[in-house]
Amino acid sequence: MHFEHIFRSLVENTNDVIMVLDATPLEQGGPYIVYVNPAFERLMGYRAEEVMGQNPKILQGPDTDDKTRYKLRQAMRAGKSIRTQILNYDKFGNELWLDINMVPLFDEDGELAYYAAIERDLTEYKRLQSHLENMANTDSLTGLSNRQSFMHRAEKEFSRARRYARPLSVVMIDVDHFKSVNDRYGHAVGDEVLRQVSSICQCSLRGSDVLGRIGGEEFVVLLPDTPPDNAIFVAERMREQLEKTPITVEELVIRITASFGVASLIDADINFNGILERADVAMYHAKNDGRNRVKSAA
Repeated sequence: MHFEHIFRSLVENTNDVIMVLDATPLEQGGPYIVYVNPAFERLMGYRAEEVMGQNPKILQGPDTDDKTRYKLRQAMRAGKSIRTQILNYDKFGNELWLDINMVPLFDEDGELAYYAAIERDLTEYKRLQSHLENMANTDSLTGLSNRQSFMHRAEKEFSRARRYARPLSVVMIDVDHFKSVNDRYGHAVGDEVLRQVSSICQCSLRGSDVLGRIGGEEFVVLLPDTPPDNAIFVAERMREQLEKTPITVEELVIRITASFGVASLIDADINFNGILERADVAMYHAKNDGRNRVKSAA
């Protein structure tokens, strides 16, 4: 009795969630919840009596990973332990990331009787991890993809385009006379100009297109499944929007134009850099020819 009291006290006072399931086979609708500790009630928002006899599927939701669910089911079918991470939902629909360690419990005859799931809340850790990943992949000024993130996505789209013989185009964008904006109004105004330029350009793009800031006043657009003529049309649309949309910063009204270079995938390309370099050259031709225009790579 002394040890039973210690174990019960441990289970009921730990901060880790503990849930016990019976061994009713999955094919018969099981397993069913037969015990949850107070930590479960605090984290999940359910009273113990609300979940008794329920399948733990009630804790899952639309974004719970199917592969993780499959791994858990396979482990239970085999009567084996498993440790993984799963996205569950509390009673009020809030997402909770959990580290789950599920172990089989056998009776005196060696027959599988229960599963014990010991779970730890990882939600704040996952949020911090997502925030840090977002910071690593996002331009802090505009919220667009940074160079590293853009190039990673571009290489994947390049491989897909080559594999399936799909078109792929790139548009390089350089804000005209941006140095004079910084010199005249200061860097704070210049930063706001770049933010608004990114928003104006984004409005001309599809959800599958990727707009990134790769340095200073330079932006780049990845256009999957887009042949050259369509890419030129998109670039011209962005150019027109920038030309006719005044940039307002407090009481200032600033007119901005940009130069655009367009390039598309050709048979000779062995990596994405070839397309990017041609788009960059075309953009500089646009600048040398008077700015505020679209040039296509030969």
